[in-house]
Amino acid sequence: MRRLVLLCLFTLAVSSPAWGQACEPTPQNHAVRITGQAMQGTPVADFPEVSDDRNFYQTLDNGWVFALMRAETGWSVRLYEKEPIGSAVDLTSLTPPLHGAPNPRDIFGWHFRNAANTAPNTGDVNAPQDLRAFVISPGLQGTAGLRTSDGAQMPGPDDGIGWLKVIDFGLANPQPGTQARMNWLKFDACLSWPRTEDETAHLMDRASMEFTDEDKEAFGSCGLDLQVYELSARYLPRTLGGDLDGDGALDEAAQVRRVSDDVHGIAICRAGTWLDLMGFESAPAGDVRAGYAGQVEAWQWIPPGGELPRHLTGYELPEADGDILVLERIEKETVLVFWKDGQMKTKRLYHYVEP
Repeated sequence: MRRLVLLCLFTLAVSSPAWGQACEPTPQNHAVRITGQAMQGTPVADFPEVSDDRNFYQTLDNGWVFALMRAETGWSVRLYEKEPIGSAVDLTSLTPPLHGAPNPRDIFGWHFRNAANTAPNTGDVNAPQDLRAFVISPGLQGTAGLRTSDGAQMPGPDDGIGWLKVIDFGLANPQPGTQARMNWLKFDACLSWPRTEDETAHLMDRASMEFTDEDKEAFGSCGLDLQVYELSARYLPRTLGGDLDGDGALDEAAQVRRVSDDVHGIAICRAGTWLDLMGFESAPAGDVRAGYAGQVEAWQWIPPGGELPRHLTGYELPEADGDILVLERIEKETVLVFWKDGQMKTKRLYHYVEP
């Protein structure tokens, strides 16, 4: 079935100039847009470019290397399984056609000119045009470029698809009777490939606001009275796992609601044994007002040595024994929860007074 889907995607890519625009990850698929890098290592604002005799490289978070390799009359798309690329397998090598007609991974100047090289290609040269679709085969990793299961050299059910759209280009020798050579390419590109079943299940779980029986059992065993408090999520993810006290054991935080008065807060279960509740206190803790945890709209852990989110740049993190829990009322107030000197502490980063 997936092989049929891949073939349909190839057909769609060739027939629809607007197809190659979306590049959004889903629980079922990874998606990475190729951005290019400025001199300082930051993404470029415009579409990436490559020119002259240079190659183009971008390393993905998983270690794969997307490349445009310089060829005689243009560039060729490659996706190497690792660095150094000289000994790495190209994960796009199963892109059809494997013989005969030009492969969509090759982006050559003469593809865009007529046979005489006197005008643009209007169909007399059989070559792919602006939108190029190619197969991504993660199963080739660690092989010599051959499938290890059945040896079939065709796109398989676990393969993904990438696309590259030619935004603009320049030609070095458009003289009649010669073969046009591309010397500049501006492009937009995206890589997408399937997640494993475990990855998909994890992401689906993290995207759910519904607590599982396992969640209830874990916090009940930690001391949460499930007759008094209900696990109740108002923002994602519904739970967070970190190491608040730095003892190497998992500490789990969950959103809870007190049944009797509908007051919300946070329960923190340390190492499956010790329970702390936030949001139900009657007095402030330093500059953090009572009940703050029940008004939180977003949260995350910061590991030791980590940095605050970009929108909180300029504030300092306190010294802590383990991970720091960031609790935010978006654009209104942020509080840090951390462990130091044998106890849980809080620190307010900022609070904008509301009119």
